[in-house]
Amino acid sequence: MSTRYLKRFFKPKSIAVFGASEKPGSMGGIVIQNLLESQFPGLLMCINPEGYKKVFGVSCYTGISALPEMPDLAIICSPPDSVPDIIRKLGAHMVKAAIILTGGLSIKNNPAAKTLSESVKEAARPYGIRILGPDCMGLLVPGSNMNASYSHMNIQKGKVAYIGQSGLLGTAMIDWANGREIGFSHFLTLGDGADVDLSSVIDYVAQDPYTYSILLQLDRVSGSSRNFISALRSASRNKLVLVLKSGIFSDDGLKAPKAPGIPDEDMVYDAALRRAGAVRVETSDQLFNALETLSKMKPLRGERLAIICNGSGPNALATDRLLKTGGKLAVLSEETIVQLERLLPAGWNPKNPVDLNADATPERFAQVAEILTKDKQVDVILSIHAPTRRAPSVETADEIVKVIRKSPRNILTCWMGRATAIEARNHCNAANVAAFITPEEAVDAFMHMVDYRRNQEVMRQTPASYVEQNTQNHQKAKKIIADAMAEPRDYLKHSEACDLLDQYDIPVQNSYYSDDIEGVIELAKELGGAVAIKALHTKNVYPFSYDDVSFHRRHDLAQDLTSLADVRHATTKLAYRVSESIGEEGNMGFCVQQMKRGFQSLQINVGITRDPTFGPIIVFGAGGFTVDVLADRHVMLPPMNMALAKELVKNSRIYKIIEEHSQQPERDMEQLADIILKLSEMVVDLPNLQGLEINPLLLNRLGVLAVDVAVSIGEKSQLAISPYPGDLEESIALKRSGRPAVVRPIRGEDEPRHLDFYNKLSPESIRMRYFYSRGVPTHQELASWTQIDYDREMAFIVSAPSLNGQGPETLGVVRVVTDPDNIRSEFSIVIRDDLQGEGLGVILMRKAVDYCRSRQTLVIEGSTLPTNKGMQGLAMKLGFTNTFNMEEEVVDMKMKLNEPTEDWQVTRLQH
Repeated sequence: MSTRYLKRFFKPKSIAVFGASEKPGSMGGIVIQNLLESQFPGLLMCINPEGYKKVFGVSCYTGISALPEMPDLAIICSPPDSVPDIIRKLGAHMVKAAIILTGGLSIKNNPAAKTLSESVKEAARPYGIRILGPDCMGLLVPGSNMNASYSHMNIQKGKVAYIGQSGLLGTAMIDWANGREIGFSHFLTLGDGADVDLSSVIDYVAQDPYTYSILLQLDRVSGSSRNFISALRSASRNKLVLVLKSGIFSDDGLKAPKAPGIPDEDMVYDAALRRAGAVRVETSDQLFNALETLSKMKPLRGERLAIICNGSGPNALATDRLLKTGGKLAVLSEETIVQLERLLPAGWNPKNPVDLNADATPERFAQVAEILTKDKQVDVILSIHAPTRRAPSVETADEIVKVIRKSPRNILTCWMGRATAIEARNHCNAANVAAFITPEEAVDAFMHMVDYRRNQEVMRQTPASYVEQNTQNHQKAKKIIADAMAEPRDYLKHSEACDLLDQYDIPVQNSYYSDDIEGVIELAKELGGAVAIKALHTKNVYPFSYDDVSFHRRHDLAQDLTSLADVRHATTKLAYRVSESIGEEGNMGFCVQQMKRGFQSLQINVGITRDPTFGPIIVFGAGGFTVDVLADRHVMLPPMNMALAKELVKNSRIYKIIEEHSQQPERDMEQLADIILKLSEMVVDLPNLQGLEINPLLLNRLGVLAVDVAVSIGEKSQLAISPYPGDLEESIALKRSGRPAVVRPIRGEDEPRHLDFYNKLSPESIRMRYFYSRGVPTHQELASWTQIDYDREMAFIVSAPSLNGQGPETLGVVRVVTDPDNIRSEFSIVIRDDLQGEGLGVILMRKAVDYCRSRQTLVIEGSTLPTNKGMQGLAMKLGFTNTFNMEEEVVDMKMKLNEPTEDWQVTRLQH
């Protein structure tokens, strides 16, 4: 998440190119030519030991020490073996940024040797030099007149940032975009990502006011998945982020390992991208079309699509595609239908999609489109055109463009065909109107915008009220795992696994255990009725242990045993099978349960697994004891709230069954979501929990019941999304009234109380906090204030039981936002007017200062109006230095928290 020195990549004042020559095919020569053709305004220098005086008119030097000045940015195109030494020399001369275009640095000559890429990292580490690459195509920044790449052509200036991992796909994108007259604010590929990674670049371009959208071409996530998700979530709150992700391969070219219980690691990436608010596209074609859409469409105001065409066939294709991808077809208003009847031939079908008939003229196309733009039940219009003599493509395009220029609504266009349609699409491109070749492409592009909108809504859903956790029981759960690891074991016994669920109040079927057949018969006799017997052994003790060839867990189970003779026969058969296939050393006895089948039970599989990239994952779907359960497997990243838990359930076919057959669907949804939330709590509380599978979890009219469970344990893992930092909670008493309260980090569940808190502020307090008068905050604003990324910002609130017994209320809040390099934190604070004098300002500010100091932040600062004497006095009391900022007409308050330890930190503090 560090953007340290990245400005030197994107806005350098001087550039030195290593390995530049005028030899045909010289990569350094291509880079110099590109820099010259893009009219780079800064100083250019070349370095080549061959002794050239100039390369394409640019002065050339034999080595770094011969340069007239040290460059902001070095671009290395030299042979692979020379790169580590060049990096060392650059670092020694205080150069802080380098792009390595040279490829082949990750290849090992022998298994024991380091790669050159690893040598480059070691060479750069002592000097803090940032490296882009190796094996990247470079970067292009039209706003800085800089084409520092080996691209065969330059790019146009635009509002889209492209960040890729494949250089060749990057050059193809440039070629395509230029053909469509689409521009970029930034364009770069990362190559091997030895240092500068996706997270850092996403953070940088997300802060750029001229970048409206981000396109991310992703092969894999290397480094910290938490940093990646955090950067992506932050960017997607303000910009549309589209991701093209290819298959995941390891360094040896084989498919990367997947999480146990997950049939395809791709679904984990899908879940991660959705949780981050980004939209995934499946193919390069979709990426191009998505770029077409996002660069030319206005912000989406809704999802209801109206379709018009001069024929029913293309309308049908578009409608089918829309409904199959989960889109919404607009229902036309009566007023719109009446207006359309005056224009369309008699006998037209008065509904959406609108068939204009084959004799439609360009004027009819435009008139119908204009009527639809005024229908409040229509959000977006797709105009599909098939060329006819009555409606030539180019003339129709010109008429549609006139309507688009006058309308605040989005209108997508599709020009089917080639000979005459190409020119129509060119006219639309020239007018900055999205144009597509087929109806399906147009609908897919529209649905990418819809997916983004939906992801944002899910990300900002207000969670249900927070329920306090049973801390005492959770400590018992930690002891269960600690005791097993001390033996050592990498699994829990069946009884321990059931006990673990019990500590989190997950209903578990009563289980009884025996080491031999006679013991099983005695247990069955005591229980009475029908029983089920499970053979326990070392192969079925692990979660998600499916094998569709040699081993099925259902073979370890005997059900519906009603007589003691049946019990003896079934147990003997199970014992023989375990002895033959597992061996006596793997035998762990038997589990006996009363049968719980019936009551129209629904079998569900729910649990926890661990992905190699994103860590712990919550799993949900249909239950059973064969690999068939993988057909309905859905995943989501923890930590989760009630809204996210319900979203996970709704993605499964289990939800459709509940909707159709349950007598209490809302109760069933609540119970399933509650189980998922408890598993999410487990993930946060128990970092050594490697996997957990409840299969089956029965759902019927009596409620939910975990019948069988398996748990594996291992090394600690880190969640990809930072969980709620409960360790920062602190009990206090108000200074004047002695009223008990809690200072704690804010949660998404606090949104309703935060609105109540805001509504109790006086207009003067609001003006002091925001520097202007403002209205009631929207849900989107409240969600941004309460659903924070604890890795990036912190908001502490004082919460206390309300005096009228209506539940807790918020009394005050302090917020600190830290820059990605942890140099400065900016604070803001506001206290309810009726609680002035209770000492809340001191409590909250000290909490914020202590928090920032513990994170090694160097400076905490804030601003207030000159008339806010109370805030100025509080700051001085706590040790802040107050100075009047004449330019902004505010009082700046600043406190040094930690001393800088590196030169770059000192430099940043001076600016």
